[in-house]
Amino acid sequence: MMPFEPGRLGELASFAAALYCGILIGMLYDVFCILRMPFKSPWIMGIFDLLYYTAVVCIAAVAMLYINCGTFRLYIYIAIGLGILLYKRYPGRLIKLGMGKFTKKQLHRKP
Repeated sequence: MMPFEPGRLGELASFAAALYCGILIGMLYDVFCILRMPFKSPWIMGIFDLLYYTAVVCIAAVAMLYINCGTFRLYIYIAIGLGILLYKRYPGRLIKLGMGKFTKKQLHRKP
């Protein structure tokens, strides 16, 4: 059971939901970066990119349908972009730093 009906959110709640959607998209980007690390083939990287963009479009479409029944509101798209930027700016940097240290340790490890 949902605490509110889809499309019946107030403006502030819609903005917050879109911000959360952007943060989710940013997290998904880091997951796909980790998944494509072992592969060097441009074909496989292209497939991962296609999967990522397909997932992002689906997440954004479902979020837009849930937030305001698909009605175009510019501030919703701005909030999604802001969520991506906020994720990349703060937790995303820590994850990239951790991934960099992890891969350096793996590269300098003796077999």
